[in-house]
Amino acid sequence: MAAPDIGVCISAGIAGLKKNPLAHIAACVLVSVVGGVSAGLLTGPMLVGYMRMVKVEDEGGTIEFTDVFKGFDDFVPALLAVLLSSILVSVGFMLCFLPGLLIIGLVPTAAYLVAVGEKDGINAIKRAFAAVKDNLLGTVICTLVLGIVGSLGAIFCGVGIFFTLPIAFIGSYHMAKQITGGDVRAITNA
Repeated sequence: MAAPDIGVCISAGIAGLKKNPLAHIAACVLVSVVGGVSAGLLTGPMLVGYMRMVKVEDEGGTIEFTDVFKGFDDFVPALLAVLLSSILVSVGFMLCFLPGLLIIGLVPTAAYLVAVGEKDGINAIKRAFAAVKDNLLGTVICTLVLGIVGSLGAIFCGVGIFFTLPIAFIGSYHMAKQITGGDVRAITNA
């Protein structure tokens, strides 16, 4: 496992957006709208679906914006991984800010692990925590930089966020891939 390379994450985000801008923009809008309308409960499956979409594209496949719904194939693990890791990060921020900042990379990493095959949401969080802990400083900096990149679009009357948010999402996939060593091992009960 290696510390995330911020340049690689941002470059991959830009390249992914250039490759298929309509699919990425539409998928980000869907993740945001469905997550917002469901008070965040469906954010997990939507985010996992987006990560799966990026994985297909990263492996040379073709994508469509509807691929974002493939996260519902593993609804419970996706829901648990993203919801519980989000709660952990939120509680960390409430505890004097620093603990939340230190584990801020937990959410995208847990979502990534479910997207690449982890069938247990709790185990995805444990594995994500171990990966974040092993690459603590790099993960914090990379997550913050990607958050800033994703938010920059709001400067342009909010419209630019349609272009910057996909870069941040794709970059988060690549960050998680780097800190887990591209780990696609799935622990299943089958």
